[in-house]
Amino acid sequence: MTFKKSIVVILIIIISLILFSSELMIHFINFLNIYPMVYWITYISAIISVLTVIITLFWYGNARKRFSSPIKKKTFSSVKIILTIITILGIIQVILSLFAQELLYQLTSILFITLSVFFGFRTFINLSTSLLFRSNIKEFGTIPSVSIIIPAYNEGKVIEKTIRSVLELRYSQKEIIVVDDGSWDDTLKIAKLMETNNQIRVISKRKNGGKWSALNEGIESSISDIIVCIDADTVLDKNAIQPLVNHFIDSKVGAVAGNIKVGNRDKLLTKLQALEYISQLNIQRRSEAFFQKITVVPGPLGAFRKSIIKEVGFYTGDTFAEDADLTLKILKAGYRIKYEPKSIGYTEAPIFFFDLAKQRYRWYRGLLQVIIKHKGMFFNPKYGTTGLFIIPWISLNGLIFSWFNFFASVWIFILIFNPFSGFLIYIQIYFFWFFFFLIIEVVMSMYAIYVDVREKPKILFYIIAYKLFYGYMTNTIRILSQLEQYLKYPMKWETIRRT
Repeated sequence: MTFKKSIVVILIIIISLILFSSELMIHFINFLNIYPMVYWITYISAIISVLTVIITLFWYGNARKRFSSPIKKKTFSSVKIILTIITILGIIQVILSLFAQELLYQLTSILFITLSVFFGFRTFINLSTSLLFRSNIKEFGTIPSVSIIIPAYNEGKVIEKTIRSVLELRYSQKEIIVVDDGSWDDTLKIAKLMETNNQIRVISKRKNGGKWSALNEGIESSISDIIVCIDADTVLDKNAIQPLVNHFIDSKVGAVAGNIKVGNRDKLLTKLQALEYISQLNIQRRSEAFFQKITVVPGPLGAFRKSIIKEVGFYTGDTFAEDADLTLKILKAGYRIKYEPKSIGYTEAPIFFFDLAKQRYRWYRGLLQVIIKHKGMFFNPKYGTTGLFIIPWISLNGLIFSWFNFFASVWIFILIFNPFSGFLIYIQIYFFWFFFFLIIEVVMSMYAIYVDVREKPKILFYIIAYKLFYGYMTNTIRILSQLEQYLKYPMKWETIRRT
């Protein structure tokens, strides 16, 4: 372990020890004589977080009406359901404040301790396993051929840039297959103009069948046993392919996930998404890579063994997260799935909040669909580590923790701003815990940036906006999206505006 990594680990341990003693924490603050400053910083932070949740709820209610699968007017919306639950929690807390304050304190303590244990356990697992992850690979003696599949539907604004990035790859043995999935813009025309290069082949589908269908069309017509699937907006690093391919020396490897980064970092919203990719998505992949059990080979860049795709039944359209579904089918078949941080693909992130909501709606609801589809793997020893740990872990992270974190935070925020509460000292303790949670997440983000490839610390300037605003906004969208899946509301594939 390097010196810098050791410092990060030591800092995490020190902060964790402080967090597990409220009395020590108060003395620590008093010793530094920063009580008023910390109090007001945390108070303002809590207000921002609360306002973010409230604004997101009302904004999402209006945005959802503009989706291509609007909810019927008579249907009780997910926003109204969540607001009703929050109102009930508020009423319960006011009643307890007036008539049973001791019970209120006990309930809040249980909630807070459980939330802290969840948070600490998740942080420990992600940190320890990502620290232990190593991408040690040997190179092929010869260069195996690779088929690069690019599914496209109305991607005229970005498809040329994507194809050019693939042509410029420092990898000679490749064929490029562009599958136009019934586009009505100039996607097919642009792709056909570039087909003059003998490495490019364009397949045109008259009717739109969905991304999964376009991918299958390209895979079936490919000539290589190693398939690289990318999105129509992905710009590949010139050296992206070789590190991916090298993992397939191991016959037990079924797929390899690439390192996805946000390419259009010219707006605040896209900078926040860039930080999310680094500190959340990629650090999670590093953690899963320790077990060689990546749970989502991302659509923007992933490599597969063609024979294994055929074995598990190709992509399917019964969920809106076809990449996660195929990944779990490969894990279910007993193959390893690795992560290669040196294989970089730049994706175009949504620049409008409405488009971000549509994207995350599909991600979060699609994840729940995939988990439900593969529920038979839960704690099933037949699937080894995948069934006993990986599947329960992604369910804990993507479902249970998110829901519990949302409502536990709502309960604690109500307590903080509850004028009838008599436990002022405990409210102060919750303030300080909130403050130190922020510190730990900042440290984790610093670590994620340090271990990632080609990332600079300047992205940390946006960490406060990310933690107080962006994180609460996306988690609120997650709750609403997954609630709609439970309620079986209509859903269609939502398109995102390109720039």
